[in-house]
Amino acid sequence: MTTDDTEGSEIPLSAKESLDLIDRQQAEMDRDFSGFVVTLNAMWAVLWFVAFAAFHVAGNGWPGSWYSYGVAAVIMGVAILAGVVVSTVLGVRSGRGRRGPSMVSGALYGWTWTVSYAALVAINLSIMGRGLPDDAVPSLWIGSMMLLAGALSMAGGAMFRDIGQYVLGIWLLLVGIACVLVGVDYQALAIAFGGLVGFGMRAVFARRGLRVAA
Repeated sequence: MTTDDTEGSEIPLSAKESLDLIDRQQAEMDRDFSGFVVTLNAMWAVLWFVAFAAFHVAGNGWPGSWYSYGVAAVIMGVAILAGVVVSTVLGVRSGRGRRGPSMVSGALYGWTWTVSYAALVAINLSIMGRGLPDDAVPSLWIGSMMLLAGALSMAGGAMFRDIGQYVLGIWLLLVGIACVLVGVDYQALAIAFGGLVGFGMRAVFARRGLRVAA
């Protein structure tokens, strides 16, 4: 064997070194994913609050109506659309380097939210078209949205063995019940603070876990 051949060859890793390398790469991907969870939930905590607080300010509860519901709908639409776009981009980035069934499950779970909420909108609009009383419309939307968000979060927590996400789902269900009970004038405000607290705490605990892993 010539000197050039020796310099161009790589020394194979031992079994222990190979396992250590795999563990380091897996730990790095886990930290990246934890960072994704922190960023995603912190973002949704803010957007959720802005979207529903905008509707409260358009209503009759304190401090009174500042603008029309049309303006509130535009604010909510922009906030939700921005959240979906950013979530998609972050999801694609966090999935780099991941392969196999877990990647497929994550993609299918993400589409489950989109398809489920599209069906929810279609169902609610159909119900409203049959002459639902005006004072029942906010309860219909808020109650059904929170029910679906809570159920999907719990399903994701169970599927991915994520206790934090499962607890978030339970919290969203409780917030949905509370929002229906407080009355029309303060439903949007209740859901705004409920989402802020729920997603915010999810981000805080994910951040703590990230620090421990580091």
